[in-house]
Amino acid sequence: MKTLGHLRIDAIQLAPGQEWEDGTPAWRFLRVDRGSAYWLDAAKPRALNAGELIVAQPGVKALVRASQLGEVLLHDFCFDPDLLCGFFTVAERSRLNLSKTKSADPVHFLPSTHPLARNFTELVAGPAEQPELAVRVELLGLVIGFFTDRFLPHAAVPPNPISAQFRFQQIISAMPELELINYTPEQLAELCGCSPRHFNRLFHAQFGESPRARQTELRLLKARHLLQNSSASVTQVALDSGYRSVSLFNTLFKRRFGVSPSEWRRLAAEQQLPPLAAMVQPEATFRTHRARL
Repeated sequence: MKTLGHLRIDAIQLAPGQEWEDGTPAWRFLRVDRGSAYWLDAAKPRALNAGELIVAQPGVKALVRASQLGEVLLHDFCFDPDLLCGFFTVAERSRLNLSKTKSADPVHFLPSTHPLARNFTELVAGPAEQPELAVRVELLGLVIGFFTDRFLPHAAVPPNPISAQFRFQQIISAMPELELINYTPEQLAELCGCSPRHFNRLFHAQFGESPRARQTELRLLKARHLLQNSSASVTQVALDSGYRSVSLFNTLFKRRFGVSPSEWRRLAAEQQLPPLAAMVQPEATFRTHRARL
């Protein structure tokens, strides 16, 4: 099975007329290094230029065909925000989640002159002995640059600095997401100086869900990370993720990810893949297309 390649650059070579197809459930960053290729989309097929950077959001099937005139070299990497559990603030995570469902343009085409396309070009052309960690950090910077331009604008500051809404923006929206699970909704309401009922209204208006629903999602993401990256027992993982009942934890985990915590850990260990890829990533496929362009 092909690895997810999270924040790792992969090279893809296509023979004349060959196609590359991938449905990885993550943000996909794809660059045409050389050759003539085509982005095949039922609604908006188009030619791709050398140096152009394509960014496709999760759920978009990437399908690229090399022309019949020569070989094509692509470089790509993917980014799954869920694999950086605790990296984003609560507000940033919410905007990224909304971008997957409300974006008018699920695929973005950045010309070779765009700063982000140039950054990717420089990374691909960099020395082979460059430390892998340094490359991942550079790729993460590229990703954040893309998201900042489109999905992470600075929130407007409420005019009244003593209002609960102002304190909500200053405290809750800017809070690291894993810190959110350390407080009850009642404690968060107290931090904002308002009643729990009013806090729930503020939270739902800002993020489109209740505080408890967001906390449940974050706890399960944390548990998934611990299952893959630690040797702690399932019981300890449940406790570390904020669950006193292991049976409740098992039920919620299976409902969210489709398998039990123990099964998730086994599959991740056997496949040596990030958890999401091990469960739902289809293998990238290659095939030669006979029709001439």
